[in-house]
Amino acid sequence: MDIDEYTSWKEALLRLPSKTFFDLMRLYLGEIKTPFNKQRLVEKLTGFLSKPGTQAIIVKSLDRIDSMILTAVHILHIASKDTLISFLSTESAIPARLINLEERLLLYRTDYVSNSMATVKVYRINPLLYKAIEPQLDSAALFRPEYTSQTQTDITLCDDMVLIGLYTFFLKEPAVLKTGGAFKQKIEKQLKTVFQEAASEPQGFELLAEGLQNLGLLLRNETQLIPQQERWEAFCNYAPPDRKLYIAAAVCGHTRRETLQLRAQFFADFLNALQPEGCYTDETLLRFFDFLLKKQLFESGRDSPLFPGMQSSEAQLTLINYLKVLKLLLPAEQCWQVNTGYASRETAAQPVIAAPSFEVTVLPYTAIASILPILSCMEPVSVLTTARFSITRAACMRCFAQGETDKTLTDVLAAATGGTLPQNIAVSITEWYLQSTAIGLYHGFVMVAAEEKRKLFKQNQQLQSMVARELADGVYLMKPVEFESIRTILHTAGLNATFYHTTAHTRYTAVPLAPLTQHESFLNDLPACTGEQQPFKQEREYREYIKVLATIADTLPMSRDEKQNIKEKIAKKLIIIPEQLAEVPPGTEVREAGGLDFLGKIHLAESAITAQQLLELTLDTAAGQRVITGTPLTIEKAENDALLLIRETGKTAPEKISIARILKMRALQDSLFS
Repeated sequence: MDIDEYTSWKEALLRLPSKTFFDLMRLYLGEIKTPFNKQRLVEKLTGFLSKPGTQAIIVKSLDRIDSMILTAVHILHIASKDTLISFLSTESAIPARLINLEERLLLYRTDYVSNSMATVKVYRINPLLYKAIEPQLDSAALFRPEYTSQTQTDITLCDDMVLIGLYTFFLKEPAVLKTGGAFKQKIEKQLKTVFQEAASEPQGFELLAEGLQNLGLLLRNETQLIPQQERWEAFCNYAPPDRKLYIAAAVCGHTRRETLQLRAQFFADFLNALQPEGCYTDETLLRFFDFLLKKQLFESGRDSPLFPGMQSSEAQLTLINYLKVLKLLLPAEQCWQVNTGYASRETAAQPVIAAPSFEVTVLPYTAIASILPILSCMEPVSVLTTARFSITRAACMRCFAQGETDKTLTDVLAAATGGTLPQNIAVSITEWYLQSTAIGLYHGFVMVAAEEKRKLFKQNQQLQSMVARELADGVYLMKPVEFESIRTILHTAGLNATFYHTTAHTRYTAVPLAPLTQHESFLNDLPACTGEQQPFKQEREYREYIKVLATIADTLPMSRDEKQNIKEKIAKKLIIIPEQLAEVPPGTEVREAGGLDFLGKIHLAESAITAQQLLELTLDTAAGQRVITGTPLTIEKAENDALLLIRETGKTAPEKISIARILKMRALQDSLFS
């Protein structure tokens, strides 16, 4: 047993209000004789809970939801009440269950100081009982898929073929956006023609375009999306899975590079944690997502969350939907399965196939970095598993405008095709080049060097590497470069220069991104159940045990109401052994009303509103009984009825419920250890 944990548990008991403290002691230890000492009473309770027989019955009393809550408290770094309600959002009545586990002394609450130095109340497992219940803790039950099926592999929306298709698409047609940022209708039609199945949902390409903008791969200029070649060249050098995950991180919003890397690593860990054969419901995916977010926030020591404003389940589900749109998660009937194809690193610097019809075919798994130099002179025709492009005059003219020559184009095309470039393509490119260079209009930096400085200029390798073309003797067109870079290099070379400003120029440089790490699934580090997995048998056995205790209660010399009070404590698993039945303290039971006791429910609701207590309501619905736990706000009187306005725990909008239709109403305290 951890001594620090035991001390924390002991102090939590000693801080209880006197009435609560003594009610608990009488419940488990019987009548308390005066004079009493709180420290000795806690030690006596320690002895009671440490008995093997007591612990065996407590373990047998655990049902499925008890085990889920205890496991969640164990694996969550900050197991506050709100965190547990969010994490176990698929289960009902979690607040009432937490109170019950406190009354059963399985859980207690203590203070925790967060990274932001704020003090929050968090749950801990009773250290006296931890060893006994540890074999029942099963993290797999929290993250188990609905069922298993064959793995799925498909092209993602951020696959290499799609990326090179979009790169050429936006070079050909940069004015793709409406004023509001959505794609123009004609652009949507063109996308469907080129990308076919991949473009079945236009909002997917809008989301992808947003992510490419946030990565700096596309520059938005009013209604245009302009590819930034330098950044594409750098981005294509990353591993294929890393590119997909960085895009997934970027579609979640613009952020700093460090945060972008953390988001991409988060998505890598999230997808890696899912079983390839597992088919998961949205609720289970949400639990994976929520746990990883809290784990990363705790381990990084960050004061702010990775996705600001994304703490609610609805917001986190939006992020999961992004992965679905990008096809990193694939549908499997009513569930979702990880797309195992996203992790493929298989690429090859294989040649493209160029036909005399000017059509170029790019085969699957072609290394995108090896073909990027030839994409500028082509336009997309069809992008599926294999991509087809067309070398066009308009595309080549754009290359010439960027300073390319017919020789440089035919050289890179010949290299990309393995030296099998058809002769008619080379001849056509030369003809187009002669036509386009008959009149030249240059845009950029022009450097003029006097005759006595030209020799010094030509001897400097740094300056020569920045020259795009010599337009005339001593007149040089410079490559796109930062203004201050030219100034620095000239100064280093010992050249004084006068700078003439006519227009402002900006060059978008590549921002380096860190490679992502393929971690093992976080599930490997979580506790696995080592006890016998016989939950239904265990629950049946404990129900029989409850019947035995209830039979003993019937023989006690008490009134019918007192016997009923004891039986309710037995049902709540507060009475563990028959010896407790002799002296059950009055007044510790939560108040309750139900059935036809309309006035009783009204009075109970009014007192709960005044005392700001939680209410647990049991309703009869078409789908079966529904249990709501929440904060009552007001009661609105209506003809022959009254409406209770209650805000369910974990939700923001209040709900109106007919008091007459409430089967059972219970007033709960927020926590024994508040």
